[in-house]
Amino acid sequence: MNPRFHELLAMTRRLLPDAPLQWHTNGTLLTPKRVSEILSVPFPHTIYVSLDGGNQASHDLNRGEGTFQKTIRGLRTLLDARGRDHGHVRVGVYQIDLNEPLEDYDPEFLALAARVDTHVKVTPLLPGGAHHKIRELDDLESDEALHRRMSQDINPSLPVPTGACFWAGHTLCMAPDGETSVCVISHGAQGVVGNLMTETAETVVGRAVDFRRRMAEEGRQSILLCAGCRKPNGEIHAKHKAATLPPARHQEAFQYASVR
Repeated sequence: MNPRFHELLAMTRRLLPDAPLQWHTNGTLLTPKRVSEILSVPFPHTIYVSLDGGNQASHDLNRGEGTFQKTIRGLRTLLDARGRDHGHVRVGVYQIDLNEPLEDYDPEFLALAARVDTHVKVTPLLPGGAHHKIRELDDLESDEALHRRMSQDINPSLPVPTGACFWAGHTLCMAPDGETSVCVISHGAQGVVGNLMTETAETVVGRAVDFRRRMAEEGRQSILLCAGCRKPNGEIHAKHKAATLPPARHQEAFQYASVR
């Protein structure tokens, strides 16, 4: 977390006072000083603290030894400081569901989760962006799982995928100066779709939608920025894909998505 993050919050409040805002953190850097600075900005927003699984073993397996306790400490610090004096800030837990029984959850995690305003549980993402369920914790460290991840992401002997990845044009990465890219791992000029400091969100998102449509229709090799990227092809849900259709077909697409 950038030590000047509270300044970005203040800037967002000034430029986009009515925009709903939520942001996610692993909580490890939510120190009393940083939390105090964040809460001092009188701007309604939601802070999600993310965890993997429900205990130290599952979380540390994914994020590194010792990270669970740091995350729990950060969440506790945030909830204690927020109290009832900062009603403009909502606190949530964003949990990756690793299919562990509730009795295996860490007691302190359960106690803190009971204090948050919202608790979201999602299944993990495959490298291509699709959701999948974990049958058991060992799935995360099996040879098969590791081989699949390496083969899809970094094996130079495999051909570069030809379609659109899950992320391109579906998620956006905004720099502190407002410059917005279609990719969170490559900020090449060809992937910049606008600036949220100087343009409307609709304009920027519209360009991102066009970017993804072009990649989906003409192939990954049609875009120099992405031509050599090995991120696997990824699908998006029909209700989100509807946004890439001409306006006349939006209602038809949303009706289709609603019955899927």
